[in-house]
Amino acid sequence: MQQPSLDKLNDIVEPTQASWWPPSWPAIAIAVAVLAGIALFIFWLVRRRQQSRARKAAIRQLQQDRNMSIEELTILLKRTALAYYPREIVAEKHSRQWISFLLSPLSGKEKATYESLLNEANKNFYGIADNNFNRHYYELARLWLSKDLSKQPGAEDV
Repeated sequence: MQQPSLDKLNDIVEPTQASWWPPSWPAIAIAVAVLAGIALFIFWLVRRRQQSRARKAAIRQLQQDRNMSIEELTILLKRTALAYYPREIVAEKHSRQWISFLLSPLSGKEKATYESLLNEANKNFYGIADNNFNRHYYELARLWLSKDLSKQPGAEDV
C-alpha cells in the first residue's frame, strides 16, 4: 500500500468571520416587535401626559377661583372629563347623572359623604343654588380631580 504524498494536499482555508448583515428572519421579527413596543409605549406616555395636563390645569383653576358658580364648575369638570372619556359619555350627563358620574371613582365612604348632592341636584342645577350645595359640589370637584381619572371604574357603562 502506497501512502499519498503530502505535497498533493491543498491547504486548509479558514472561513471568514460570520457577518451580522443581513440578519436572519427571527432577528428581524424581534427587532420589529421591539420597535412596535417602544412606539406604543411612547404613544401611551404622550397621551397620559396630555390627559394629566388637563387635570392639573383644572386643579390650578379650581384653586385660583374658590367662588365659582355651579355652572362654571360644571364646565370646568366636563372640559376635564372630555380629556379622558368620549364626548358621548360626558355630553349627555346632567344634574343627577352628572353627580353620579363624579361619584363613580370614589370609595364607599367618600360616596356616602357626597350622596346628599344627588337629592339636591335638580333644584340647584336648574334653580337657585344654595351655598351649602355650592360648597359640597366644590369639594366633590376637588376630590374628583385628585383621583387618577384614567383608571376611573365603570367608564364604559357610566
